[in-house]
Amino acid sequence: MQSNELILNDCEIPSVPMVAVKILRLVEDPSTDVEALQDAIMSDQSLAARVLRVANSAYYGLRRNIDTISEAIVMMGFGTIKNLTLAVSTKEVYKKFGLLEQKLWEHSIGVSVAASILAAEVRFLHLEEASVAGLLHDVGKVIMNNSQPDRFSALTEMVYNERVTYYQREKEVFGFGHAEVGGIFAQKWGFPENLCDAIRRHHFNHYDDLMDLAPDVRTLCCIITLADAICIRLGVGYRGPMSDLTLMDAECRKILGLGDERFQEIIDTFRLAYDQEKMAYQL
Repeated sequence: MQSNELILNDCEIPSVPMVAVKILRLVEDPSTDVEALQDAIMSDQSLAARVLRVANSAYYGLRRNIDTISEAIVMMGFGTIKNLTLAVSTKEVYKKFGLLEQKLWEHSIGVSVAASILAAEVRFLHLEEASVAGLLHDVGKVIMNNSQPDRFSALTEMVYNERVTYYQREKEVFGFGHAEVGGIFAQKWGFPENLCDAIRRHHFNHYDDLMDLAPDVRTLCCIITLADAICIRLGVGYRGPMSDLTLMDAECRKILGLGDERFQEIIDTFRLAYDQEKMAYQL
């Protein structure tokens, strides 16, 4: 049996909320106008609140408040709206049943924050894409947990007791990994191909493994892999810090051109930004 068939037999792929499907289709349609997109966004309270919050964030540096969804759409553009839709709608998959699910969500937020900081540092052109990829990079874990909670709980206990990552033990327990699951999930939802690649390939073993991808996608994968490593080493979403693990951060730092001193400054910036962003995602 092929890996994809094994995954589809063992894991239930959740459905994307209908409002997200509608918005994604509208964004991809060149004939869509602002009014139609505004109406679709306003049908989802969480999404509308998130759009307005981002529009009024320091990132855009405006001297006036953005009070309407239509203004936010015009200012941010359809591409940013698409990424926000992916981020907000997918939160439905991260339903909090207990401490384990809370930790998975916190790790995803952490990687999203770190990815945004890294993307800005290396002048990656698609900041929102990096943020969304960080938020969704481990969605495969959530699907595995939702589909087989007992099995995933056993895996988590192994991870905590042995102080390793999920990636290092999950194939022993499931026969496949969360990156593979997440890649299938992303395709089923009709996510952009760049995002599918970042989810599927964020645990690459060597940069040569990414050479079949476009240069900007390779950069995105390195950003997500490094952001993930930052959070793992700091213990974000885990039981505690794990600074001694063998991860891909050294290679990613070299590829992205980040020296020791500047990288430490980035980590300090991340520590300050993480708690604030975690609260913001409660919207």
